[in-house]
Amino acid sequence: MKKALSNVGLWVAAAVVAVGVSADAHAKLKKSEPAEGASVASPKNVQLWFSETLDPKLSKIAVSGGSGVIKMGPVHATSPTSIVADVAGPLSSGPYSVAWQTAGDDGHVVKGKYSFTVK
Repeated sequence: MKKALSNVGLWVAAAVVAVGVSADAHAKLKKSEPAEGASVASPKNVQLWFSETLDPKLSKIAVSGGSGVIKMGPVHATSPTSIVADVAGPLSSGPYSVAWQTAGDDGHVVKGKYSFTVK
């Protein structure tokens, strides 16, 4: 009986380690421009940098503000770990929200959101 419980304990420990490794393997946002919480002049684009190589085909950047969804250009890679999308025109003063989606080397889609302000 002790041996069976010992084996169960090993399986549980292995599962916890595997889940921990898997969770850490997803792409994580490392930097953004405009930065989260920043107060900036109207940006010409939104650029995001991640912790691993991205799949640009699965990547999206959307910006919304007081007047609704802002027209953005297509998302493209600037490096293996960075994506960018141009803002179609100048943004008026006020708060904006950036919603993003991408997938990393593991193929899992990750999403996030942050805000900045145009002064």
